[in-house]
Amino acid sequence: MKLSTPWVSGARFTFIAMIILVLAWSMSEISRELHTADFLIASLGETIPASALPAAIFVLAAFTAFSTGSSWGAMGILLPLVLPLCWAIMGSQGLTSGGDYAVLYASVSGVLAGAVWGDHCSPISDTTVMSSLSAGCDHIEHVRTQLPYAVLAGAAALLFGTIPTSLGLPWWVGMLLAATVTALGLRLLGNRLRIIARRATRRTKMAQLRCAGMF
Repeated sequence: MKLSTPWVSGARFTFIAMIILVLAWSMSEISRELHTADFLIASLGETIPASALPAAIFVLAAFTAFSTGSSWGAMGILLPLVLPLCWAIMGSQGLTSGGDYAVLYASVSGVLAGAVWGDHCSPISDTTVMSSLSAGCDHIEHVRTQLPYAVLAGAAALLFGTIPTSLGLPWWVGMLLAATVTALGLRLLGNRLRIIARRATRRTKMAQLRCAGMF
């Protein structure tokens, strides 16, 4: 009995991940059968500039992963759509002949980074749930205390890294700008977030004491 309990618990998390992957593959197959990528290419190929793709894809991937709680699911859904869409838009704007595929690389990176960011911030993500359980803290308080740091990092990377470099700024300048903004944000928000964390810890301890008193 003692051995079966952790096995069932571990198998449950693995089974949930398998279901998410199967559903993501199913959605990808449905998108392929419906020619969703071709529809997006025909609709957006002449209207959206290639330089706007990495930032837009990052936001879309982050929203998808945050809503579903799965980074793997967001990657499985978006990658089959992003690759042909990005290549077609680059081709229509003459960006595929010179051998410079920076927009394509940045778009794929936007899918991966946005999916991981959204999964990290999502309150229904399995990693967020397991983190709060293993730390023994209230789940919502855990989400509240980690969300400002994640939003700061994501906003700094998007506004001072992805968008400026897509417009021609050297990548190392974008990295320096994003790192500087992140450091300044931590300097300004650090004390306030420590106070919130201490209050959350006190509330969690009080809730545990109340639960212990009931028994």
